[in-house]
Amino acid sequence: MCLLKRLLMPLIGSILIFLPLVAISQDLAVITGRTDNHRLQKVSLAWWQDGNFVPVTIFNEVSVADSFNFHITLPVNKPVFFYLDGGSDVVLLGLIMGGDSIYILKQNDSLLVSGKGARVNTAMYLAQRLQDRVALQKGRVENQLEAAGLQLAIAKQILLQYKDSLSPSVSMLMKAHLMGGPMQQLTGILWQLPPAPDSTLEERQVTFYREKILPLLPDVEINDITVMSTRFSNYLIQKAEADFYIQHRFECNTKAVYEWVKQHYGGKVRDKLLAQALMQGYASGNQPEDQDWCVRDFLGMVQDSSCKQAIARIYGKSRKGLSRGNQAPSFNITDPTGKNVSLQQFLGKVVLLHFYDSKDPVLPALQEIKSCFKDTEVCFLNIGNGAMEAGFTGLQLVLNEATRAVLSQYEVNRYPSLIVVGKDGKIFAVKPPDPATDHGTALTNIIYEALLQ
Repeated sequence: MCLLKRLLMPLIGSILIFLPLVAISQDLAVITGRTDNHRLQKVSLAWWQDGNFVPVTIFNEVSVADSFNFHITLPVNKPVFFYLDGGSDVVLLGLIMGGDSIYILKQNDSLLVSGKGARVNTAMYLAQRLQDRVALQKGRVENQLEAAGLQLAIAKQILLQYKDSLSPSVSMLMKAHLMGGPMQQLTGILWQLPPAPDSTLEERQVTFYREKILPLLPDVEINDITVMSTRFSNYLIQKAEADFYIQHRFECNTKAVYEWVKQHYGGKVRDKLLAQALMQGYASGNQPEDQDWCVRDFLGMVQDSSCKQAIARIYGKSRKGLSRGNQAPSFNITDPTGKNVSLQQFLGKVVLLHFYDSKDPVLPALQEIKSCFKDTEVCFLNIGNGAMEAGFTGLQLVLNEATRAVLSQYEVNRYPSLIVVGKDGKIFAVKPPDPATDHGTALTNIIYEALLQ
């Protein structure tokens, strides 16, 4: 059965925000801070403006080694998600609006937030740290149910503690965000239920879903505000898949989930969920025929202009495809030390883009290939979709919410994926032969050929 795969980090997931394009007042928002025990090299700030799937990102060239300062213009009384990344432990996912001025202090192993707008960010940071301490164990579904239940309890406790100091809209959005992750974990347990000899798997799944999962799911209002949280939107999409399966008792596909969401939601909520599901479909490699049908149907009926523009844009790119001779999509990714790495800085070199996720079967072959070339001629960029892994040759980068769009830009739908970029910054080879099958011989020859261009 097909699962709509997430593009979110396990801890905080991906936040994709888009809001209706209306005339509203704007004001300056300020984010400043410093660290007492970590030398900053570069700090990035990403935020999601009205109508955008891909965040706006700016980089702060740190002039004083331990401080940073950002000024951005945002809507007043309309919070948007932001992601601050200074490397190491200087990372904060929060909410901000025009007129806010927050100060972030990295002290020991914690972030202290003060200033106007600090309460919601303190609450989100505290809840995230506490939820992260709950291990989401794999294996026994009972353990997973317990872990997700604990994370929901943490969210409820934090929301109760801070509810009187937050506006109703901010409190509603924060509730959807803090509970969306555990709720998605809960619905996902349905697909991990093991078979048993005393009943069919379908029967056990239906009973388990109705008796174990549904009673644990809290009541979170579904509206234009709450679907701003991608955690919550991802949960609604996954629950649509589960509900479809429970009702029809047969394997679902991309079109089935699309139709279910289309029938059960309306207005901007429907448009937002469908658009996000389609974005996920492109990133996870849904069946092209089903994906194409859904996109064309969506573009013919969607009412929200920002959703329509976002899907039309990626649909146009997908039809052109990523092929040899096209300009390689640009990107800026912060390395573990906080240094900004861009594709542009490697012009004049052949670049092997290696997209990986956890353990990688091509690693030994890549080490052999790298030994054949000089660092001044060829660069290996290992771009991870999760945690750092040991043993990679070349530079190692890890994606976060602000940079995860690079996966769709390079049409990465499986791991590992390899792409060769020529010295001129253009695509030279897409999906070369698997180096694990021939000790890297074919890929080595492709890189040599690129060097001769």
